Amino acid sequence: MSEELASLYDIQQADTEIARHEEALSDLDAGAGLAAEIETLEGELGDVRKQLEEAENENLDRELEAKTLEEKRKRFQDQLYGGSVRNPRQLTDLHQEVEMLGREIGKLEDRMLELMELLESLRAGISSREQRLAEAETQLEAVRAEYERKGGRLRERIVELKAERRDHAARVGPRLLKRYEQIRGRAGNLGLVKVTGRNCLGCMIDLPQETVKALRAGRSGLTCDNCGRLLLWGEGGEAEQ
Repeated sequence: MSEELASLYDIQQADTEIARHEEALSDLDAGAGLAAEIETLEGELGDVRKQLEEAENENLDRELEAKTLEEKRKRFQDQLYGGSVRNPRQLTDLHQEVEMLGREIGKLEDRMLELMELLESLRAGISSREQRLAEAETQLEAVRAEYERKGGRLRERIVELKAERRDHAARVGPRLLKRYEQIRGRAGNLGLVKVTGRNCLGCMIDLPQETVKALRAGRSGLTCDNCGRLLLWGEGGEAEQ
């Protein structure tokens, strides 16, 4: 094979390796999933903490209200049963006030019981989210460190491969290189294939006998009639002299 085609094949090999390394780099876990989970957990924690604060404030208000009503009921009960009031109408009014206050206090106690259960649930929710958040942050740190370690190696190798490609490209004419690039762009990153038998190794279709013969004779610039890739006679046969 000619030096130019040999260099072009080296370019193809470099392009294949560059694509493989770039795909491996893109497949690395940079921690996007964990970062999204952390963001969600932080948002949830903010919401639940706000709910907890509101519930605690309401509970304090209800406790104060219940205490005030209980003190008022006690005063009415003292008047009702202490003997200081003897008028039947006043006694009836006091009795009704005591019953009404008892109902109001009962409602407040029911609400405070609901709030106690809510506070317990909210605190448990905060605790579980804080625990998961700490775990996720630790995991993310490890994942990002591994990403930088593996990604760094891949990026270094890509830089090396691109430098090697530039060296090979310097030995290929601009017209042939442009043709190769155009074919590679539309043929899945594979612009040139070696032929060692009768098949195009790009599309695995049998090549015409005259094409194989011309390749064996050392002709360059031939392409597969089916996929359009450049063809190069490779190992497995010798070019005719």
